[in-house]
Amino acid sequence: MTEADKSPESAPEVEVTETLIVEEIDGDDWVDDPSGPSLLATMLSEAAGTFILVFMGVGTALYAGAIGAGTLAVAFGFALGVIIAALIFGGISGAHLNPAVTFGLWVAGRFPGRDVAPYWIAQLLGATVAGMILFVTADSHPVNTSAEATRTFVSAGANGYGDHSPVGFGWGAGLIIEVIIAALLVGVVLAVTSVFAKDGAVAAPFAIGLTVGFLVLVAVPFTNGALNPARATGIAVWSDIWALQQVWLFWLAPLVGAAIAGLLYRVLGPTEDLIAVERIEETVIVTEG
Repeated sequence: MTEADKSPESAPEVEVTETLIVEEIDGDDWVDDPSGPSLLATMLSEAAGTFILVFMGVGTALYAGAIGAGTLAVAFGFALGVIIAALIFGGISGAHLNPAVTFGLWVAGRFPGRDVAPYWIAQLLGATVAGMILFVTADSHPVNTSAEATRTFVSAGANGYGDHSPVGFGWGAGLIIEVIIAALLVGVVLAVTSVFAKDGAVAAPFAIGLTVGFLVLVAVPFTNGALNPARATGIAVWSDIWALQQVWLFWLAPLVGAAIAGLLYRVLGPTEDLIAVERIEETVIVTEG
């Protein structure tokens, strides 16, 4: 090889480009990261995270309540469940853990509409499996001598109104409370995950978890603290039939609250948050000079 062959002019030309996959979703440009988690990975993450939330929250209500623990312990169980799930799975799926949160993020322009249904399916699966585990463990106790008795026991952790509200509040009061607490939760999620939130990745699990705990504490006297359609449905499946008959309220109210928060944030929030960008994959293309 001659000296001329070794000169910089003869070296391969290296061109650095940014590869973007942009899709038009719900009127917005959505930029995907091809190297990010797959849809299956995010669904498994949501299912596992929602399982943790429901298992810890409702499990505290059923079993800690059986030994005399109060509402504060139940709220702490939900808060800790959210924190643990978010710390483990936040980097994979965002740890929504709640169909209302997923819906609110979509309305706010922070989540692609194509992924709403898969997230809901995963969240419902995780919550229902958690309800099954709670049912199976309760069924092993000698006091629960039949499936009907076990369902009645699990029903203590279900959400309800009227005769099934902890202190007898009707559906109207339950609807109002559930709309408000869902709007507050989605508002907090949007704020702490904003592009302008300082140290959001560190603080978000704790801020959201403590918010969930407080909101459950407020709502327990009215509806047993749903806040989450997946949590309500996953336990209702394993409870007495009234729980499934009343679960409509615990879908309608949280989704309405989430929509209100999402719309307000879309109008009043920082415009930078409306540009939903996940990551940009950098690729290096080597061409012969």
